[in-house]
Amino acid sequence: MDTNDTNINRATLAQLSVTAAELWDSIENCPEGVELADTYAQLLDIQNATEAKVDAIAYLADQLKLDMEMWSDRLSKVTALYQVIIQRRRNQLDSLKSYLLRLYKLGLIPEQVVGTERRIDFQNNPPSVILLVEAEQLPSQFQSVKVTSANKEILAAHKAGEDVSSFAEIVTEKHVRFKHISRKKK
Repeated sequence: MDTNDTNINRATLAQLSVTAAELWDSIENCPEGVELADTYAQLLDIQNATEAKVDAIAYLADQLKLDMEMWSDRLSKVTALYQVIIQRRRNQLDSLKSYLLRLYKLGLIPEQVVGTERRIDFQNNPPSVILLVEAEQLPSQFQSVKVTSANKEILAAHKAGEDVSSFAEIVTEKHVRFKHISRKKK
């Protein structure tokens, strides 16, 4: 790379390094008595351009880091904002479901409420166990290793016809489902 032919301000760091090496090589291999003032001036220009290029690269890296921090901060704020909105919507949906379940339990609406395009069903949750005795008082086959109630086993025993009424009550709650009505059934 000849500095006369190339604008050193537009050269890459690699090009500047190659040019500096070539200039040093020409200085070291220069015959005795040849004037080197122009070569030293070119080498000084290359060194100054290299220093400026290094500073520019470092500045760019700093800017990229700042941009990443800024965008990460924005992402955190947007995520937090959306989390608040999602939680608000979740609370609204839970409130709506609680309201509908209350109406159902009061007998004000039936188990299936039909609209023109949608319906609301009140379906059974999977059965759950409400213990009537402390977990330590359960028969051993219904206790887990850490002495908590083995609800699955209690439910299985209940389903198999065993009497669990002395230590547990089997309850089946309702939950709300929103479904599309099939056009085929109309």
